[in-house]
Amino acid sequence: MRLFVAVMVLMVVPMRPPKMPVSASSQRAEKAIALYDPNPAHIWNRLYDALLIREDSAGAKYGAESLDPLLWLNSDHLLAEPSHQHALRILDEFLQTHAENQIHNPVKRAILQHDLWAVFDWSVQQESLRQRPNYDKEKRELQVRLAEVLRRLALTPEEIASLTANYGQAVASGAFAREYDSAHPERAFLPPDLFDPQGPWVRISGTYYFGQQPVAIDHVVSVSGRSRFLVFVHLPGGRKATLDYFRVLWNFPKPWVEFDAHGQTAVNPDLPQFPAGTQVALLRQMTLFDNQGALAEAPITESVQIRVYRSITTAGPDNPDVTSLTALAERSGQIFYEIKLIRPQLFANQAGGLTATAPDEIEFSTLRQQGDDVFEWWIMNRNRRGSRESALQQCAICHPGGGIKSLSSRAQLLRPNGAQPDPQEGPADRRNKAAPRWWASDETIFWKHDRYDWGLLNGYWRSSGRLP
Repeated sequence: MRLFVAVMVLMVVPMRPPKMPVSASSQRAEKAIALYDPNPAHIWNRLYDALLIREDSAGAKYGAESLDPLLWLNSDHLLAEPSHQHALRILDEFLQTHAENQIHNPVKRAILQHDLWAVFDWSVQQESLRQRPNYDKEKRELQVRLAEVLRRLALTPEEIASLTANYGQAVASGAFAREYDSAHPERAFLPPDLFDPQGPWVRISGTYYFGQQPVAIDHVVSVSGRSRFLVFVHLPGGRKATLDYFRVLWNFPKPWVEFDAHGQTAVNPDLPQFPAGTQVALLRQMTLFDNQGALAEAPITESVQIRVYRSITTAGPDNPDVTSLTALAERSGQIFYEIKLIRPQLFANQAGGLTATAPDEIEFSTLRQQGDDVFEWWIMNRNRRGSRESALQQCAICHPGGGIKSLSSRAQLLRPNGAQPDPQEGPADRRNKAAPRWWASDETIFWKHDRYDWGLLNGYWRSSGRLP
């Protein structure tokens, strides 16, 4: 319905292009961006620089290795001057010279589309603080140009399907350990059997209980559905042990408890616990749209975040001794790992473009981009104590509890959940809606279809008479 409303609103709009902390690697970024072509003056490089890179007063550039733009809900970057006019000039040049024809590499086109799509969605969601302009005109100027660039960059369905699955490339490269090594807990690892349907990693499904909803909904919302987030669990005993544990949760007699006088419920804090040594993986993969305007799952892995439970703790995060993220992570009993996409490495076919985040690496958190512009805050406060926390330990903010309490997806494993027939049971049993299912298709694309920002993008295309 939102898609229809946005399309109808924009049918009358002419669609003509007019004449916190930061990673150490980002601090080393050169002033000249040479991502898409060796020549920094190439229009693709200048477009990426203008819309995706932030710069401080000394000319240092930031965000080159961020998966998401350094833009927050109250940011006025790209809407206020001089960044707004600079962005419009580069976009106009791209459109007027048909620069989409200068690079045909499907991987590079996919990455630029995905990055610019993020800027478009941000401009739809942006909210100005009370003392600032609402930027309605500036948003429209930015959106109308971005919509046309995105349309021109779109790949065919066949091109998207043929994109290389870089996770497999990364595993085959030998650049990463293949499993957790307790003797060397500092080493990030990439499980080669993560996608094996009979392997030790079991994927948790989303839910239909409140409509079709992806399993890691907070992560999906944070990128407005432009990426898919898949959750896998691996108990020490392998696949059977993991499925057996899921069945214990499913059959737990009181999975929900009331927490107020109005009958509001929450997950029972006394759920059966999984053992130490359990591992949880969050896989982020890219979503694109093709040249017909259809959303499509792309096989490009953007990141893999893994948590290993070296111990199962019972203490909560609200302890007076917890004064830092380091202490919070320690109390959670978890070790955090991240392997993420680096664009130049992807383009160079190096280890599938994936690299491990160092334990002491610092970067801006873009998981929840509500509120003020964190980049601007950090510029003013970068020398203050506490402004430089490890990127990996930021995971403990959302997953601070011990064991099952820190698994945000645990609600998907509990009754009632109409999405859960068991794949190991027969056809007659699968008709029983009370039986559990843990392998399922992802629901992110269905969810994205109902987003206003997706409807608005479609509205721009239709108002121009240029249906993708």
